[in-house]
Amino acid sequence: MKNFYKIIVLAITFLLSCSSFSQTKFIKASWEEVLMQAKKENKLIFVDLYFTGCFPCKQMDDKVFPDSRVAEVLNTSFIAFKSDIFKEDIGKKIARKYGVTGFPSFIVLDANGNTIEVTSGYHSVEELVAVLELAKSNESKKQFKAYSKKIQGDYPQFYNDAYLKNKRQVSFEVVDAYLKSQKNLSEEIPFLIITGLRIGGEYADYIIENATSLSSAYGHVPVRNYIASTVNLKAKVFANNNDIDGFNKLLSKVKPHFTESEWERFSAGFDKTFEKNKGESK
Repeated sequence: MKNFYKIIVLAITFLLSCSSFSQTKFIKASWEEVLMQAKKENKLIFVDLYFTGCFPCKQMDDKVFPDSRVAEVLNTSFIAFKSDIFKEDIGKKIARKYGVTGFPSFIVLDANGNTIEVTSGYHSVEELVAVLELAKSNESKKQFKAYSKKIQGDYPQFYNDAYLKNKRQVSFEVVDAYLKSQKNLSEEIPFLIITGLRIGGEYADYIIENATSLSSAYGHVPVRNYIASTVNLKAKVFANNNDIDGFNKLLSKVKPHFTESEWERFSAGFDKTFEKNKGESK
């Protein structure tokens, strides 16, 4: 009989331990408290930036974060934190810090504020677990991105307003004047302004030309997303001029900056944009 009760107790303990990972636990705390808890528990920080009405954000909440595989990794090795980028001040500041344009956006940091990964968009269970495991590996090797550790920065007013006040309509002349005053466009703030505000012209060419080093410094996904946006805009121009050769040359130039699966997904959209706008200005 004693053995029977012992088996029951063990079974209940096992079930309780399994149920503890049945849902990702997002902490409700200030940013300072998030950092303190991460240091105290020797964990990484996982940030989910979202907004109400974002469909892929809701998909993550409904399908991915409740999954036991995701919950086990996040609850064991991370302090998970969510913030609405339109309603919460810290969400706005983190979005500004990383020039966020896609949602949901996920940021992985260590407890000292070093950036390990920046990515965005819907991630399946398998994809998110892979991101988290890679982040853990990179942290153990001290492989961090080039972002500064602080949430605050010496940002120009127009960039602050774009993220903190949602005033994203900034004249090219204002941005151009600022960027031309900078010694190195590969530094964090110029990079964030170009990619976060989707500044084109010569700056789009700069990002494409330096995509490999910029991806290494600031993350593959932010650079990829900017290039994708740029190609769609340039596709319209090429299409209006019926310049198929110019369009194909652009595609050949940017293709190396997409993974094989990404290219399969994005290139179809590029082609569709070109075909839709072909000869419209004629």
